[in-house]
Amino acid sequence: MNLRGRDLERGAAVAEFALVSALLALLFLAALQLGYALHVRNTATAHVIEGARYGARADHTPADGVARARELLGTTLPGRYGTDVTARETVVGGVVVVEVSAELPLPVLGPLGPPSSMTVTGQAYAEDQP
Repeated sequence: MNLRGRDLERGAAVAEFALVSALLALLFLAALQLGYALHVRNTATAHVIEGARYGARADHTPADGVARARELLGTTLPGRYGTDVTARETVVGGVVVVEVSAELPLPVLGPLGPPSSMTVTGQAYAEDQP
């Protein structure tokens, strides 16, 4: 029995498809995960900046900014993302600013994964400058 060119490669397409499709699926899931992590970071950053703006208003306090940031985080991200939010007044360049920070779990495997965190911070100039 003499095997020629085509006969030697019979069935290779099935094995090749299985190997390549597994790699493509892994690459797709990695890109999806990166997109989710960026979504969480950008959403949280926008919300703490809004909390800082709210807390910097003349008729509000930094504690109001924390409450606003928690409210926004709670409405757009899963529940565990809006728990650790802090605010403080600080001086930057001779101007009083309200700084709101949130420490969030870093989504490593979708919303699940090992415990690691990231911190996002927003600042706004206080309207009632001394």
